[in-house]
Amino acid sequence: MRPRLAWLVLALLAAACGDAAPTAGPAPLALQQVLGGGGDLAGFARATEPPELVFPRDHGAHPAFRTEWWYVTGNLDAEGGRRFGVQLVFFRQALAANVPEREASLAARDVILAHAAVTDVDGGTFHADERMARAAAGLGEVDGGGDGPFRIVCADWSATAAADGDGFLPLALRAASRTFAFDLRLAPGKPPVRQGVRGLSQKSDEPGNASIYYSLTRLPIDGVITVGGERHDVRGLAWVDREWSTAALGAGQVGWDWFSLQLDDGADLMWYQLRRADGTVDRWSRGSLVGADGTVTPLLPATTTATPSGSWTAADGRARYPARFRLVGTAPAFDLEVTPLLADQELQVLVRYWEGAVAVRGTRDGAPVTGRGYLELTGYTLPP
Repeated sequence: MRPRLAWLVLALLAAACGDAAPTAGPAPLALQQVLGGGGDLAGFARATEPPELVFPRDHGAHPAFRTEWWYVTGNLDAEGGRRFGVQLVFFRQALAANVPEREASLAARDVILAHAAVTDVDGGTFHADERMARAAAGLGEVDGGGDGPFRIVCADWSATAAADGDGFLPLALRAASRTFAFDLRLAPGKPPVRQGVRGLSQKSDEPGNASIYYSLTRLPIDGVITVGGERHDVRGLAWVDREWSTAALGAGQVGWDWFSLQLDDGADLMWYQLRRADGTVDRWSRGSLVGADGTVTPLLPATTTATPSGSWTAADGRARYPARFRLVGTAPAFDLEVTPLLADQELQVLVRYWEGAVAVRGTRDGAPVTGRGYLELTGYTLPP
């Protein structure tokens, strides 16, 4: 689903300019304040019909909508077998639907925000940082969408499409911080999967509380990851999520559990479980199973469950997350144990959330299967 997150509004509140954001921030906003249908939405487009997606155009920005993201996660291995997870995400957030023309070089309609993280599985460490920039004066920008290769920049981080590619892939990913850096290349793989109803992902009953959503579920990735001053040549598989919306969450929805799993039989599975304030699973939870041949089977709450067990609590006691999940489907049939490769993969950026590399083990259609993937957990912060 990827309804991404209170950090977008916090970026606006922080004036959205400069290089690195602080590593600790204020208490998180409720997700309803960010992705609900409240506030002044006049002038923004709403997602109400399945889109006519055209590529490479739709890899680029959609400024008619308030919120948008380009989300990359992947599991990689070094030549010696050392395992890594990597995350790089860019957000575009509109400050207003209509902004008057201004001559100031820093005048901006949009804010660009980015998160990057590296999980050093065998080193037992997790590294994360963020950037914020105005979409002005070269500090932050999005190019492409049909007129040229895709490119997005947030301060010193970037994702840049090759000039001789399809407008989006191959895609060079670059980010560096005090404790980690990576320079990676995404290559073409499985074609885009339109999530929801032909790309319209409804999140609640209200018309327009929805997003346009597609995924690239299995892309080769290789390059270099540096942690602790040590350089590692790596390769593996990545997942790309693309989503844009103006409002998504409905009343009573407080968070979600999102799974992106790549199985060793060639299938890929996405499931997002929306959680309500009363602890129940929302009926708009959705997902898909993508076969090795690219065939897409929708997943619905009537036939899919994600049951948490155990817990992991942050060292400062301000957030508590499930320790693992059992993901079960009956049509199609699967029974998967999803276990974090490190317990602590919490991003303590402007808004706290947990997102990290996971291992998968279980059965699909009765046959043993293993895999790796990513899990995102939001809405688990505790009252002060």
